[in-house]
Amino acid sequence: MVRSLKHARGGSLLAAAFISLLLLAGCGRSESNSTIADLVPAPDVASEDKGPAILDGCRSGTGYTDAWACVYGDPASERSVVLWGDSHAMQFTPPLVKLAEERGWRLVTMFRGNCLTADVTYKPACDKWRANAFDRIADEKPDLVITATDTGNGYALWRDGERMTREESEPELRSAYARTLRKLEQMTSDRPGGVVVIRDLPRSSFRPPDCLLEHPDETRACDFKGFRKNPPGFDVAAAEQVDGAEVIDLSETVCPGGTCSSARDGMVIYRDATHLSATYAETLSGLLGDLIKGP
Repeated sequence: MVRSLKHARGGSLLAAAFISLLLLAGCGRSESNSTIADLVPAPDVASEDKGPAILDGCRSGTGYTDAWACVYGDPASERSVVLWGDSHAMQFTPPLVKLAEERGWRLVTMFRGNCLTADVTYKPACDKWRANAFDRIADEKPDLVITATDTGNGYALWRDGERMTREESEPELRSAYARTLRKLEQMTSDRPGGVVVIRDLPRSSFRPPDCLLEHPDETRACDFKGFRKNPPGFDVAAAEQVDGAEVIDLSETVCPGGTCSSARDGMVIYRDATHLSATYAETLSGLLGDLIKGP
């Protein structure tokens, strides 16, 4: 099941009105900044604004195959939520930690950068990490698993000892990610809709903080048309194959009308070409809270 923002409520007009109210109430008016003065984080340090997962040492390091985990919210809660994936999942730690604290979840996070969560042979260390993560999630018996993945060109697969192109890899990535979602569905506590995929976001062809530093008096010069490599993305294509998987698509919120701002509402939006700043990501907690069903 694919659930985008415009379908999150009965009827697109009602959903659009609701989202507009959320944006006005939670984030102030959605306006691009004209200068970089007082931006948070400052553009020259925005690349390090990665959130609690990095600060708390919650990401499995390069070369490690153990599924390092951190627990946020209420560790003793019977309502368990897992956030799992690569760095594109990790960027949603700030809003989900906030939700966990508000809702009394036990939020367990597991991340490893540049590692496929799609159930397919990729790299030995990543494959072992993924298997260990599956075991850990199964032991957790969560009510809900939230996952996200990079769908760009980094994840090219191998066949008969030869590296395929990213385009050649796409069909297998779709099938493999669908296998992952089905496995996760089996690990949740018999709960319908127990797997949520946050769709990979539009990306930039440049590093937005660098552009802001180059245009300190006119940040609108750093607005860009967000794009996806290999659209629609193997994450969405896989979720369409799995009845129990739901997709949350934040594209229109992050990049209204397809135009992404490097800075908006006093914040740097993207910390690099493909990741949100933790500062901005945290402001999505209210919207995610409305779109995530339970637990």
